[in-house]
Amino acid sequence: MDIKPLTYNGRDEGIMVTLTTILKPGDDGSKISEAVMNLFPDASIDRMGEESFPSLQNVVIECPHLSVETFLTQIRQQAILDTAMDAMAKNLDGNTTAFSISRLAAFANKISFTNEEIPLGGCFTIRLEGTGLGDWIEAVTWHNGRQEVPRQLNDELAMHQDGEASTWHQ
Repeated sequence: MDIKPLTYNGRDEGIMVTLTTILKPGDDGSKISEAVMNLFPDASIDRMGEESFPSLQNVVIECPHLSVETFLTQIRQQAILDTAMDAMAKNLDGNTTAFSISRLAAFANKISFTNEEIPLGGCFTIRLEGTGLGDWIEAVTWHNGRQEVPRQLNDELAMHQDGEASTWHQ
């Protein structure tokens, strides 16, 4: 029997979400803003002025107190819940974690987790903080497939530290 689990949406769940990125010379501020808004529509970003090329900008953009609802919807629609669990928990330290996603993917309304290397187009760093964060990550990434292949944080089925997939199916 399939049991429909409670679907988490990130609202009033005690998780603080902060996005940061660095706007460097060559980056288009309006495109970066659009990428942020695609995944975090409640973000408040100051309007960035037009820069002439070559630009000397090196601006840190920080968006605190974000809703993670659209982000969670995207990882469900893209069917990347196990990858999301592994990526989100890779740097879990007590009640905080941080992970990065591609800005280019976000611009296309997609999520692509990054690992160590900064991809073309840069990345957003997402910081999560809250009591019971590990349990929350497991809950928000739960799917019916875990009835057949149970998963938990840092299990032997998790991706390797270098970001490579761990092959567990035959």
